[in-house]
Amino acid sequence: MPVNLTPVFAERKTPPDKKHKAEEKKYKDPLNSWAISALTYSSEIGATVNEIAPKLTFALWVPSFMYLGADIYDKYKNDKDEYSPSSKRAVKESIRQALTFFILPSAATIIGQKMTSPIGKLISGKISINARDSIYRHTNEAIEQASDEDLLNKENFTKFLDSSLENHIKELENTRKTNNIFKKAYRYLTGYFSLTDTDNAKIHAFATKNAERIFDIKEKLESGTPDKNIPKSVIKKYKTTLENAQKLYGQDKNGKAIKSALQNYQNHLIVKNKIAKTIGGVASCLMFTEPIGYLVNKILMPQYITPGLNIINDRLKDSNLLKIHVKKVADEEARKSIFSTSNGKSLKSLTRLQHHPQAEKLPEDPEHTLRQDT
Repeated sequence: MPVNLTPVFAERKTPPDKKHKAEEKKYKDPLNSWAISALTYSSEIGATVNEIAPKLTFALWVPSFMYLGADIYDKYKNDKDEYSPSSKRAVKESIRQALTFFILPSAATIIGQKMTSPIGKLISGKISINARDSIYRHTNEAIEQASDEDLLNKENFTKFLDSSLENHIKELENTRKTNNIFKKAYRYLTGYFSLTDTDNAKIHAFATKNAERIFDIKEKLESGTPDKNIPKSVIKKYKTTLENAQKLYGQDKNGKAIKSALQNYQNHLIVKNKIAKTIGGVASCLMFTEPIGYLVNKILMPQYITPGLNIINDRLKDSNLLKIHVKKVADEEARKSIFSTSNGKSLKSLTRLQHHPQAEKLPEDPEHTLRQDT
């Protein structure tokens, strides 16, 4: 029996190459990691601390805008795992990001701060936090305008502030009548008209008590009497400004040192108010974070935004196709017009040549002339 000497090799399975493995891997958004996506919440933190530190708010919004720009650009270039630039996808992502991380969280924060304001009525004074804030701010401005006579004694000082506050309230009432509906809504949420919405007697009672406290601080600062209830920053501000004034003028000209100290004290009270409102804003923002995500991703985007963008995109396509068709027809008509014009000119030239006066005098062709036989 013949022996088959041909070697037999076992079939070996070749391992899938690296490219095939890469294609099987699911797409992973490079901007979807926890560390990077956390940047989007910096704007929400900025919105909540706006009452305390406006400059910090601006700084906290920068990372969110950087993330927003990077994410929109990534969605514009890539459709999941393939390169497919799409302006429609970029617009859709920018709307989603703006609603989820900027517009709605900011609105929730403002609403939370607005809802926190009435808590101030539970504290002594029986007026809202926004009303207190308005009184402190106006008092701060009025101190700058106070004369030496207004600062002479407590009675003059309280009377000056009370009269100034009354004028300010009347001004707010007139402004409220002339504002359009959008300004009214915004100012209502920010508590701009809190003084006109509060009982006038309670406002003046609180303002008078605040003025008396301010004047007591003035007397203690000028006499050097220690008081634990006076913030250290107020005392430091007074001493620093007084030393500078004495170096320049030899005295506290126009009471600049004491005015700066009293304004600093009002700022201290304003910050305390802001902290209370910030806490309310943070609580509201945290409470609405999940509902906002659900509202945007499950309702607004699929039911309203995406269909709307599709309609706009289809209309733009139709408009472009119509423009292309109109241009094509116009080009065709122009081409026909040029062709017909050139043919017409040639025909006219030939006709003019045939009817030319010298054309009749041309001799006959001798080769075609019939001759008689000789």
